[in-house]
Amino acid sequence: MKSRPKEPAPRDRDSARARCRRARPASEQMPVDGHEAPPLEPPAEVPDIQRGNWLTLPASDPVVRHVADTLWGRPEPPTSWATARLSQAAYIYREEVTRWALVAKFYAAKTGSSAQKHAARELRCLQRAKATGVDTPDFRVVRPLGLWRGVLFLEYLHGLRLEDVIAVRQSQPGRLTASLDHAAQFLARLHTQSAQSDADPNFDPAVEYAHGVVEQLAEYGVLQQDPIARDGVDRLIDRWAAQPLMRSFTPTLIHGDATTTNFILSEDAKVVVVDWERLDRGDPASDLGRLMAEITHSVNQHGGSVVEAQPFVAHMVGAYCSALPVSWDGEALVDRARFYRASSTLRIARNGWVSRLDRTALVAQAMALLAAEP
Repeated sequence: MKSRPKEPAPRDRDSARARCRRARPASEQMPVDGHEAPPLEPPAEVPDIQRGNWLTLPASDPVVRHVADTLWGRPEPPTSWATARLSQAAYIYREEVTRWALVAKFYAAKTGSSAQKHAARELRCLQRAKATGVDTPDFRVVRPLGLWRGVLFLEYLHGLRLEDVIAVRQSQPGRLTASLDHAAQFLARLHTQSAQSDADPNFDPAVEYAHGVVEQLAEYGVLQQDPIARDGVDRLIDRWAAQPLMRSFTPTLIHGDATTTNFILSEDAKVVVVDWERLDRGDPASDLGRLMAEITHSVNQHGGSVVEAQPFVAHMVGAYCSALPVSWDGEALVDRARFYRASSTLRIARNGWVSRLDRTALVAQAMALLAAEP
């Protein structure tokens, strides 16, 4: 049996979404003693039907004790605590009297015994993103609060994810286009603030990743027993790989997981961006293409269609290009983004929670995008 291509850490679809006051800089929580106790597991596995409810926590809970001792930062002691599940790895911790809250991201649920290493990496990614100067009062990176035993503590943001805004787009006219503006402007700011003109562009990892996704679809997904379709997609990817256009870009920092769940429209900022564990240096068109694919899929999943999604995607792309410096070749960037949109569409097609009919349609969309002339 062929081995699966190496994948990034599983996506945490519903991570940190609320605001809390910073009690101690995250840098003061590092470095962490390499001989400390094993990584902590989430407080409870909440049944699907009970997700969204608060569970009372005892004062003896290790995260409660740590937060009270190092992150609370108030003269009066905390009284009682509750937790709620945001995702497989992320939980809200809330002090019940003051309603002060933060998010605890348990990397043990994602990466097992190597949780501390991966949690520390995301903290470094957050600090690296902030060091670009991307933060403004309106657009910013989520604030890290600390790191302990494989748990990354983050501010809790009151607001909606871009995914949620897409879901309620019909009952709140105009809100989605404004939210897309904010997400696009943040990405444009991140990319232009971190451009590195002396770095060599490298398209090879993106090609390898796309072929890896196709391999997974052929072995475990909707391309099983369909060697003709698999060969067709691989050939289209290789055709893009041969285009000089795909190697003609200035590398920048990229978020790496620009999905509709990672842009939070909060009460105190137009957009706050979360989940930075895949931060890397690469083609800025990859973030744009990923978000194009995710918006299309999200609209389709929330009662719409690909046809309905197209104007929203076009609006977001227009907002992104308008925020770029005049010296940037926005047209070439959008052309490259088509490849990344196709690759991300194939990526979504791997998800077992998407119906087989929709997964098949996603593969067809990706092939259509790749079939267009680069």
